[in-house]
Order: sequence, then structure tokens, then C-alpha cells
Amino acid sequence: MAYDIVSIGALLCEVMRKELDKPLDTAADFTGPYPSGDSGIMLNAAAKLGANSAMIGVVGDDGFGRCIVNRLQESGADCSMVRVHPEAATGVAFVCYFHDGSRNFIYHVHQDAPGMMSAEDIHLEKLQGTKWLHITGFAMSVSKGAADTIHRLVRELPADTQICFDPNIRPEALSVEEIKALCMPVLERSSMIFPSKGEAMMFTGAATDDEGCGIWASQGKTVVLKNGEQGCRIFSGDQILDVPSFSVEEVDPTGAGDTFCGAFLTALIAGKSLAECGRFANAAGAMSVRKQGPMEGAPSLAEVEEFLAAHA
Repeated sequence: MAYDIVSIGALLCEVMRKELDKPLDTAADFTGPYPSGDSGIMLNAAAKLGANSAMIGVVGDDGFGRCIVNRLQESGADCSMVRVHPEAATGVAFVCYFHDGSRNFIYHVHQDAPGMMSAEDIHLEKLQGTKWLHITGFAMSVSKGAADTIHRLVRELPADTQICFDPNIRPEALSVEEIKALCMPVLERSSMIFPSKGEAMMFTGAATDDEGCGIWASQGKTVVLKNGEQGCRIFSGDQILDVPSFSVEEVDPTGAGDTFCGAFLTALIAGKSLAECGRFANAAGAMSVRKQGPMEGAPSLAEVEEFLAAHA
């Protein structure tokens, strides 16, 4: 059976501070590891919601690699295109949180397994009939090899496979200008874009995100602006839809936007309208922040449906 969604990117484990306001240059306690990586979080959410999903990536032959792959498989994702590198270590992200809601990351990815992605990880024969390929800016910022691999995949991808692109700019990995240059070939081929605040302005040079999203929409792309606690704004042709979010008790916000993307695509594949997709994705994203760890709160389809019924 052809895949509904395939994601390619950096798979890593996350190790985080137990307490707020403990910067990464001082001694304090950590908790983890938690399976993570923006592409993996998205795919985990989609698989758990019932989409036929597959992951392309590289992990090390170690406990962290098994932690990630085991979680994806438990959620129903196909990991046959996840390569286990015999020598490289699985990527790691260390993160701390502050009272003002900000976060700080240290990534160990460039010289580790995520940075070892290469042409051998592309299996076009397995991708025939794939409905959506999901790519992030962070995935391309990990290494030149990763960027070259993704660019090649975009060039050789079957014409009937659509691309959704989440910029997910991480200044800790590369500068904004470097990431813009890396992302342009993917952005041009994408039919759906999931920018966060500030990214539409940055990529288009527009004065506001709304103006930037409008520019993309005028090019025939569907644009879903992620506004966190405010929900999302969808741009499609001349149509603009505001879809409010849901109020929940937040434990860990990491991965909410990626969970949102996975849920939105899953709903779209199921034939829901854009407004319905936005509400479904807002619910899944909100539910995901209620547990510690970026994949721990990802809901099942039944859980989202029950949540939506309770918030009718």
C-alpha cells in the first residue's frame, strides 16, 4: 500500500532540565531521553492518528537510536527506511526552559547520525504513490549531506507526490540567510507550507506574516500559519480562515507545532475541509503539551475525537 505521509529528517533524543531557569552552562538535573526531532514528532503524530506513514533518517547503533525507532514503530510508523549507522552516535538535543516561556537548545547532530544522511537513504521505488512528503528547514540545516539528499529527493520525487514544508528555523543550527538559501528549492516545489510566527515575513520579505502568507497563497500554495495558543490562520487562494485553539494545562510545549502538522495532514488525507483540518490539528497540538516529552502527549484518533466532542 502506498504511503499517506513520508517524512525525512533528523531523528534525535531530547534531554531536558527538570526545573525552570536552569541554563545549560551550569550544573543541574536532567530528565530523559525522550524520542524527538521535528520530522519524527510530526510522523509519530500522523501514524498514531492512523495515517500510513514512513520515516527516512539515520540513527546510531545505540540506546538512543532504539528509543526513537521503537517509539515510531509502536505508533504504527514504517521505519524500514531508517538506517542504523554502525559508528555514528544518535543525535541529541539538550534543552532548558525559562519562566518567560523561552527555551535554549544545544544540538549534537552535525557530526552524528543525523548528519550522515546520504543518497543511499533514498529509495524511490518505495515512494511510488506517496501522497505527501514532509520536509523541514531544520532537516536541511543539519549537514551538507542531509541538504543534498533532500534536494535530490525533491528533484526525483514522483510528480504526483505533494510536498509540505515546515520552515522550523533554528538559529542554533545555521544562520537565517543560510537556511533561506537551503530551503528555496523545497519551498518552490511545496504545495503546502506551515510557517510559525515570523517565518513568512522572513522568507518572503513581507512586512507582516499575513502579507507573506498571502504572497505564497497567490502562488497556489495552501499556507497554515501556526499561532500557538491563538490557533491557526489558513490561507488558500483568496480565502482566509481563522481557527481558534483550545485551552489546556501546559506541561511541555516542545513538539506541539510538529504534532499539529501531522494532524493537519492526516485530516486532509481523510477528506476533511480546511476549517475542519485546522480544528482537528489545533486539538491534537493542544493535547500534546499536557505531558513531558515532545512525543509523549501525541493523541490517538479516538482521543482527538473525544476531545473535540467535549469541546463542541
